[in-house]
Amino acid sequence: MRPERMREMERRRGLRLHLIAAMCVLLVAIAVNAATNPRYPWWLWLLMAWMPLIAGHTGWAMGLFGRKGDRS
Repeated sequence: MRPERMREMERRRGLRLHLIAAMCVLLVAIAVNAATNPRYPWWLWLLMAWMPLIAGHTGWAMGLFGRKGDRS
């Protein structure tokens, strides 16, 4: 397999792991929030902080932040 393809697969795998970790943490935070103080959804702050990180990671995984002419 070509090295470029391997790098692309590794980037996508890293993104999938990031998304899985975010979902697991958010599910736990929602459960803790529901058990402790359901009237104030503080887990939304966590979601809003994590979304730009996931968006940036998605852009990196797609190769949008490489040098011009370099998609690796």
